[in-house]
Amino acid sequence: MREKLDSVRVKSDIDITVQQKILRLSAIFLLGVVLGFLAKYLDNVPIIGEIGTYLGFWVFTATLIAAWSRSPKAAASHVFAFFVAMLIAYYLYSMRLFGFFPKYYFIAWGAIALVSPICAYIAWYARGVGWIAGFCASLPIALLLLEGYSFFYTLSIPNGFDVFAAVLLFMVLTDEGKQRLRILLCTSIVFLVFWRLDIISLLFGGL
Repeated sequence: MREKLDSVRVKSDIDITVQQKILRLSAIFLLGVVLGFLAKYLDNVPIIGEIGTYLGFWVFTATLIAAWSRSPKAAASHVFAFFVAMLIAYYLYSMRLFGFFPKYYFIAWGAIALVSPICAYIAWYARGVGWIAGFCASLPIALLLLEGYSFFYTLSIPNGFDVFAAVLLFMVLTDEGKQRLRILLCTSIVFLVFWRLDIISLLFGGL
């Protein structure tokens, strides 16, 4: 199984020191702090505030972090650190600003943070080749399209951002035409499955 996954995408062969690994992890943690703070600070700002509270923005950002990490294990640790930092910044600022702690939302987002390393490990292979890579790439793209497709009849800008993010992921995860066809086919199938299962409401229904 390991050899098969290695054929999907080869890990970077550039050696980096422990200090460099810590520096990268710290930079991603800081990014999570900044975005978590901004998401709460801009909470009531039209359009921008809505985008920051929608799931799509965080799926898009986490996918980019995971896909451009050195290895699947690095992707898992980076995305976990990102979500933990975002949660700390968002809810500490919420407590400081409003004097209350929204326990339900913290637990819900905390659950997402706990499973994020698994999702990131899978997303790392999205920049590989073959059908497995195509399937891995299709998961965040289909999720973004599922949340954003209503843009085409509501013209909601936050939903439009999700569609834009899905298209952008499709474009940047590979520049190889045959691989894009694999991603497109996988995304079509995964989107239909997610839509039939109502996966957004099933997994993220209170957020």
